[in-house]
Amino acid sequence: LSALVLISCNRYADPALDFFPGYGRLQAGYANKFYNHFKPYDKDRESMTRISYSCYKLLDNGAIQIVKYNAGFEARGWQYYHFEKGQMHLDSSWYRSGNDTLRARIESGIMKNFSDSTGSFYRENYDYQNQEHQFISHQYKVSDTLINEQAAKRFSFNRSYRNLATDSTEQEWEAEEVYVAGLGFFQSQEGSQYGEYKTELMEQMPLSEFEERAEHGEHRVAWIDPENNLYSPDGFSICGAEDDIADYYNGDPDAEFRRGKKAMVQRLKAGFDTLKLNTIEGMITYRFVINCEGLAGRFVCQAYDFDYQKMDLDTLTQNQLLNQLKALEEWQPTVIRGEKRDAYAYLTFKIKDESIIDILP
Repeated sequence: LSALVLISCNRYADPALDFFPGYGRLQAGYANKFYNHFKPYDKDRESMTRISYSCYKLLDNGAIQIVKYNAGFEARGWQYYHFEKGQMHLDSSWYRSGNDTLRARIESGIMKNFSDSTGSFYRENYDYQNQEHQFISHQYKVSDTLINEQAAKRFSFNRSYRNLATDSTEQEWEAEEVYVAGLGFFQSQEGSQYGEYKTELMEQMPLSEFEERAEHGEHRVAWIDPENNLYSPDGFSICGAEDDIADYYNGDPDAEFRRGKKAMVQRLKAGFDTLKLNTIEGMITYRFVINCEGLAGRFVCQAYDFDYQKMDLDTLTQNQLLNQLKALEEWQPTVIRGEKRDAYAYLTFKIKDESIIDILP
């Protein structure tokens, strides 16, 4: 989330905007790629990770437009913000639910207060399934912190959803959000009656690059050139057409390692030589295809530093991680409407202090 008021061509009107990207980046527009994790309280259910995007653009009237997309680059909501005296105001908001577009009726629009520990209060009403609902977000604390040695703000909220038609509170929870100086929204964490949700920033890119990626069809962002990739086993092929390849989470079950994430992580880490990881700190993502027969191929690789910008990866590190992935042979294809399908999949390695600190999703 982000907003801006300008008092001259290249100057901010509010010191809270130190916790957002600079004027030039906002004016050109930028996009954030997020991983959204869900960890259920029910131990019989699997944890899930999904991808989402948020696009930020400074408009000519000084407001910030934020459009949120799912992994398929479908717009799921958009909002307009401005700043005043360290407070972030939400001026208007729309949501997509299925094919319906819902407009929020904002009764109190102060979403965040960056400078005052007394906090902020936000309330909106909207119609959903022929009933009126209400969302409330009360910021009760803001504190200074450091993220990767950068100044940051940590916000704490009480939040609730109410069904006004039945005069009942459907859900209450606490939430936390972190904004980093010069970067913007960094991560959030909140709970529900079903489990815990965590959103974390994985990449920040120019809006022009996002728009190029979002072009649908065979060459959309997930597309991997069958003739130009790091590795495919002999005889690997897809079962359907190129433009019919799904994403790993489109079906039931997901396309994933058949023995589960815990077993996969154990297998991967057992083969790493940590001495070969001393040349990099950041995130390395391997994308690949799991075909309908449960075979993995078309591996490609991208790397990002902890400032969320692309970086070059040395061949030794790239091949070490790739060799471990090649050794995993028990993949489960996704199933859509009873049919096993080809699907794009990915794994991200977080590396810091010569160690793999996490493997996602």
